Amino acid sequence: MTDKLFDSIAYFKQLCEENKTCRAYNFVATTCSGPDSVQGVMQQFRKAANFVMVSDTVDSNTHSAGEGFFDRNVYTVWILAAYKRDDMEDREAKLNLCRYIFRQFISRMLHDKYREAFDGQLEFLDLRQIYSSELGRYSLNGVTGLYFMMNSDEPIDVQYDENLWQTNQH
Repeated sequence: MTDKLFDSIAYFKQLCEENKTCRAYNFVATTCSGPDSVQGVMQQFRKAANFVMVSDTVDSNTHSAGEGFFDRNVYTVWILAAYKRDDMEDREAKLNLCRYIFRQFISRMLHDKYREAFDGQLEFLDLRQIYSSELGRYSLNGVTGLYFMMNSDEPIDVQYDENLWQTNQH
């Protein structure tokens, strides 16, 4: 068994820490275990209002693409900012901030991928299409933002090895 080639948690924590906008607005980089745990993670950080959360779970499928097999892994990242209760102008400003950071992250990912940064781990990321979705007004209590998802098609070895199987001899 091998580890995933792309360490999304480490990468996005690094982006959050190095991004001047994230630093200026005190974004905290952390992890969650999918969309159901986002609210709980935010409540643990009562002193923080803004988050970059990376899911520590990955949706994936195994598929054949021409020669060989690949795992298509889907990584999910949330960029979230708290806004003043019942203040739609503040909500819009915070949503715009999250959009801005999202675009900065995309530009950095493109830059890193093509200069083979992060030990070449971004080689298999599909940055031609990045799905994103903004949170509705009542999605999370007092928080706005968006999440985005990226695919990575990583080659895997599915070659049959007889030594890994016990045969029943009757």
